[in-house]
Amino acid sequence: MIQYLAKASRLISEALGSESGLSQQQVLQLLERPPTEDKGDIAFPCFQVAKALRKAPPLVAKDLSEKLSTQQDPDFEWIRPLGPYLNFRLSASAAFAIVSDVKAQGTRFGHSEAGKGQKVLIEYSSPNVAKELHIGHFRNTILGQALNNIYKAAGFTTISVNHLGDWGSQFGRVAWGYQHYGDEKELEKDPLNYLTKLYVRVNQEEESNPAIDKEARLLFKKIEDKDPELTALWKRFRELSIEGLDKVYDRLGVQFDHYIGESFYIDKVEALVTELKKKNLLTLSEGAQVVMLGDDIPPCLVITGDGTTLYATRDLAAAIYRHGHFKFDRCLYVVGNEQALHFRQVFTVLKMMGHKWAETLEHVNYGLYRFKDGKFSTRKGKVILAEEVLNEARDKAVEIINQKNPDLKEKAEAAEIVGVGAVVFNDLSTDRLKDVEFDWERVLDFEGDTGPYVQYTYARACSILRQAKEKGFEPRTPGKSKVLAESEAALSLMKQFGRLGMAVEGAQRLNKPSIVSNYALDLAKAFNGFYRQVRVLDENAPREETAEKLGLVAAFRQVLGNTLGLLCMRAPEEM
Repeated sequence: MIQYLAKASRLISEALGSESGLSQQQVLQLLERPPTEDKGDIAFPCFQVAKALRKAPPLVAKDLSEKLSTQQDPDFEWIRPLGPYLNFRLSASAAFAIVSDVKAQGTRFGHSEAGKGQKVLIEYSSPNVAKELHIGHFRNTILGQALNNIYKAAGFTTISVNHLGDWGSQFGRVAWGYQHYGDEKELEKDPLNYLTKLYVRVNQEEESNPAIDKEARLLFKKIEDKDPELTALWKRFRELSIEGLDKVYDRLGVQFDHYIGESFYIDKVEALVTELKKKNLLTLSEGAQVVMLGDDIPPCLVITGDGTTLYATRDLAAAIYRHGHFKFDRCLYVVGNEQALHFRQVFTVLKMMGHKWAETLEHVNYGLYRFKDGKFSTRKGKVILAEEVLNEARDKAVEIINQKNPDLKEKAEAAEIVGVGAVVFNDLSTDRLKDVEFDWERVLDFEGDTGPYVQYTYARACSILRQAKEKGFEPRTPGKSKVLAESEAALSLMKQFGRLGMAVEGAQRLNKPSIVSNYALDLAKAFNGFYRQVRVLDENAPREETAEKLGLVAAFRQVLGNTLGLLCMRAPEEM
């Protein structure tokens, strides 16, 4: 579809001439998709041009239509004025050409080279170690991985980093708990689960014994001072935590190029502080060292009164190291809305230090997961663990599969694919700036705008192709079938294929995977509309016609499979 948008923008630009003041690129950026298919596939709003030409928008659309009516372009069935819009409808030959592109490009269909030569570092997930992932971690973990996939599809070189919270006062708390009532057997049995319970227990006891806070901070200070015994304990907890995290990441289809925790930057803090002092940016305030950022933003605390580093300190050191080591062109921090001030402070300090590349840093914020009882809190122990959610989703998927397809052989695998996919899609189909509402009944609905609906549609296409193979049919790329050329549902499906590239471009530009999720729903709906209207395996139809129908089904399977891959979802052959 992108190539047809480019052609439409060129035709419009040539017809307008220089009087409009718009370049072809500006025309391209104005193009829209009409609200309904009967109004065409591409629409050009004439409002901006009308102002420059001092004409009414409908008159501009009419004039453009008359100029372009002589073009006889084979890619467009018609070019018409519709009120203040100039609309284009793709021809059947153009739709068939899109299907041919799917066949030729395979797993690369929907990808582009738009970001070629640009390197993007994406930081996501970044949980605190010695704690299990809870449902609140889904957002930045899944969102970050989807963005990583989407940027790659858009031609960028990506570097994914898990900025582990492996440093800070929470380690003092876990160390205090382990010293007072640690159980080695329980730790070895299920390390992350045990360390999480230990952390929660310490915080609960602190409510009646406030002295624990001070003692825990002193223990962490000893870790910072490289106390041998406590450092060894910290390293062990860190290693055990990463092993536990990886199990959940594997189920979610999440991978990282680098695990670089906050502790990695501790020995780089001294150079940071030295640079801040040389540039006269540090100010002593109530015993702590801060950077004053002006009247409209609070000071950035760099070193506490007792010499301890903070999140901001380590994020400053991390940004400087990353730019020097990875040479990124852009750096995305996938972190929740509540950290907006933190990143504003960090980015401002880096700019004050004279780092021009600080302009390339971006906080990709997002809403939270919410249930009826509100936000989660690990410290209070009121938390729904990520693994528990995935297990529950899998078990509920088994129940649904037993009802819908009791004879399915690989039920366990299908349930894992569908259950995890349901959770992932529920997250990614929500605009990242909004909170995610979690409702089991809706998440696992096979009929609504959900992950199971999309995956079930994929499985349906696989089933059709299996049945066809059993009957001796082989798919053929459509190109001559009169039935398909005259079917609005078939043509609509073909055109829908071409919009994947546009969805990837939009999702990358706005850092919103929900654009790709919504595309997946539209694609599945288009296929189901085609399936209802066109009998694919028609025994009375010519074999060549059936082969081309199957070719369209195979193309759909390819395009939806590519789309699900971008969304960290597996595509089930059966369910």
